[in-house]
Amino acid sequence: MRRIEILHELPNGRIVGRADYQPKLKSTVFADRYRRRVLGRVYEVFGPVKKPYISIIPTDKTAKRMALRRGEAFISDEKRGRYSKRRNPRK
Repeated sequence: MRRIEILHELPNGRIVGRADYQPKLKSTVFADRYRRRVLGRVYEVFGPVKKPYISIIPTDKTAKRMALRRGEAFISDEKRGRYSKRRNPRK
């Protein structure tokens, strides 16, 4: 899990944060590191490459309030596969 600094909320409901690395688009953002409460998804990455700004579309109002109050959120580095690998591939 990597930390994001939450800066402020936009009038359209999105949240703007700042990271130390370039996250992938549509990656899941969590409001809490240990309970893994989902805050939303990364919608847009803009600004300088070394410390980019991140636009997040929130999915949960309580997680949104929690992240804005704490001033931080987290992005998981884990790759969650959608499909499992098959033992015997079809021919």
